[in-house]
Amino acid sequence: MALRGGNPQVAENREGSATTNLGFADPYMPDAAVRLRAAAAAGRAEEIEDLLTLGIPVDAPDADGETALMKGIEADRPAIVRLLRRHGANLELKNLGGRSARDLATAASDPALHQAIASTP
Repeated sequence: MALRGGNPQVAENREGSATTNLGFADPYMPDAAVRLRAAAAAGRAEEIEDLLTLGIPVDAPDADGETALMKGIEADRPAIVRLLRRHGANLELKNLGGRSARDLATAASDPALHQAIASTP
Protein backbone atom coordinates (compact mmCIF):
# COMPACT_ATOMS: atom_id res chain seq x y z
CA MET A 1 0.00 0.00 0.00
CA ALA A 2 1.11 3.54 -0.69
CA LEU A 3 0.26 6.66 1.23
CA ARG A 4 -2.37 8.77 -0.44
CA GLY A 5 -1.91 12.52 -0.28
CA GLY A 6 0.59 12.22 2.55
CA ASN A 7 -2.12 11.21 5.03
CA PRO A 8 -0.80 8.26 7.07
CA GLN A 9 -4.34 7.09 7.80
CA VAL A 10 -5.35 6.83 4.14
CA ALA A 11 -3.61 4.50 1.75
CA GLU A 12 -4.17 3.16 -1.72
CA ASN A 13 -4.40 -0.56 -2.19
CA ARG A 14 -3.04 -2.33 -5.28
CA GLU A 15 -6.25 -1.66 -7.20
CA GLY A 16 -5.81 2.08 -6.58
CA SER A 17 -8.85 2.56 -4.38
CA ALA A 18 -8.48 4.26 -1.04
CA THR A 19 -8.62 2.32 2.19
CA THR A 20 -8.21 3.44 5.77
CA ASN A 21 -5.46 1.98 7.90
CA LEU A 22 -6.90 2.37 11.37
CA GLY A 23 -6.29 -1.13 12.66
CA PHE A 24 -9.88 -2.36 12.61
CA ALA A 25 -10.13 -5.98 13.71
CA ASP A 26 -13.76 -6.28 12.63
CA PRO A 27 -14.36 -6.11 8.85
CA TYR A 28 -17.68 -4.30 9.48
CA MET A 29 -16.05 -1.44 11.41
CA PRO A 30 -15.08 0.61 8.33
CA ASP A 31 -18.76 0.59 7.32
CA ALA A 32 -19.61 1.88 10.79
CA ALA A 33 -17.09 4.72 10.33
CA VAL A 34 -18.90 5.63 7.10
CA ARG A 35 -22.16 5.63 9.05
CA LEU A 36 -20.60 7.88 11.71
CA ARG A 37 -19.61 10.49 9.13
CA ALA A 38 -23.02 10.27 7.43
CA ALA A 39 -24.80 10.63 10.79
CA ALA A 40 -22.73 13.72 11.56
CA ALA A 41 -23.65 15.33 8.25
CA ALA A 42 -27.33 14.48 8.76
CA GLY A 43 -27.48 15.57 12.39
CA ARG A 44 -28.36 12.15 13.83
CA ALA A 45 -27.01 12.51 17.39
CA GLU A 46 -28.45 9.26 18.74
CA GLU A 47 -26.82 7.24 15.97
CA ILE A 48 -23.50 8.98 16.62
CA GLU A 49 -23.73 8.14 20.33
CA ASP A 50 -24.51 4.50 19.49
CA LEU A 51 -21.60 4.19 17.07
CA LEU A 52 -19.13 5.82 19.43
CA THR A 53 -20.32 3.52 22.23
CA LEU A 54 -19.46 0.58 19.97
CA GLY A 55 -15.90 1.89 19.78
CA ILE A 56 -15.88 3.52 16.35
CA PRO A 57 -12.98 5.99 16.36
CA VAL A 58 -14.38 9.53 16.48
CA ASP A 59 -11.70 10.76 14.06
CA ALA A 60 -11.91 7.95 11.49
CA PRO A 61 -11.34 9.67 8.12
CA ASP A 62 -12.82 8.90 4.73
CA ALA A 63 -10.75 8.56 1.55
CA ASP A 64 -10.48 12.37 1.37
CA GLY A 65 -9.31 12.65 4.97
CA GLU A 66 -12.66 14.07 6.13
CA THR A 67 -13.74 13.19 9.67
CA ALA A 68 -17.20 13.19 11.25
CA LEU A 69 -16.35 16.54 12.84
CA MET A 70 -15.55 18.01 9.44
CA LYS A 71 -18.81 16.62 8.04
CA GLY A 72 -20.75 18.17 10.93
CA ILE A 73 -19.08 21.53 10.39
CA GLU A 74 -19.67 21.47 6.64
CA ALA A 75 -23.36 20.65 7.26
CA ASP A 76 -23.60 23.51 9.81
CA ARG A 77 -24.64 21.26 12.70
CA PRO A 78 -23.42 22.97 15.91
CA ALA A 79 -25.07 20.43 18.23
CA ILE A 80 -23.30 17.58 16.42
CA VAL A 81 -19.99 19.45 16.55
CA ARG A 82 -20.39 19.88 20.34
CA LEU A 83 -21.25 16.19 20.69
CA LEU A 84 -18.21 15.08 18.69
CA ARG A 85 -15.95 17.47 20.61
CA ARG A 86 -17.21 16.00 23.90
CA HIS A 87 -16.10 12.63 22.55
CA GLY A 88 -12.64 14.00 21.79
CA ALA A 89 -12.90 14.87 18.08
CA ASN A 90 -9.70 16.55 16.94
CA LEU A 91 -9.92 20.05 15.45
CA GLU A 92 -6.41 19.92 14.00
CA LEU A 93 -6.52 16.85 11.74
CA LYS A 94 -6.30 17.88 8.09
CA ASN A 95 -8.11 16.51 5.08
CA LEU A 96 -6.32 15.79 1.82
CA GLY A 97 -6.96 19.41 0.80
CA GLY A 98 -4.89 20.53 3.77
CA ARG A 99 -7.82 22.01 5.72
CA SER A 100 -8.50 21.17 9.35
CA ALA A 101 -11.87 21.12 11.09
CA ARG A 102 -10.81 24.37 12.74
CA ASP A 103 -10.14 25.88 9.28
CA LEU A 104 -13.56 24.78 8.04
CA ALA A 105 -15.31 26.21 11.09
CA THR A 106 -13.41 29.49 10.88
CA ALA A 107 -14.56 29.90 7.28
CA ALA A 108 -18.21 29.34 8.31
CA SER A 109 -20.37 32.34 9.14
CA ASP A 110 -22.44 30.70 11.90
CA PRO A 111 -21.68 32.05 15.41
CA ALA A 112 -23.24 28.93 16.96
CA LEU A 113 -20.77 26.80 15.02
CA HIS A 114 -17.88 28.98 16.25
CA GLN A 115 -19.08 28.45 19.84
CA ALA A 116 -19.39 24.70 19.24
CA ILE A 117 -15.78 24.30 18.14
CA ALA A 118 -14.65 26.28 21.17
CA SER A 119 -16.23 23.64 23.45
CA THR A 120 -13.62 21.44 25.05
CA PRO A 121 -13.72 17.65 24.96
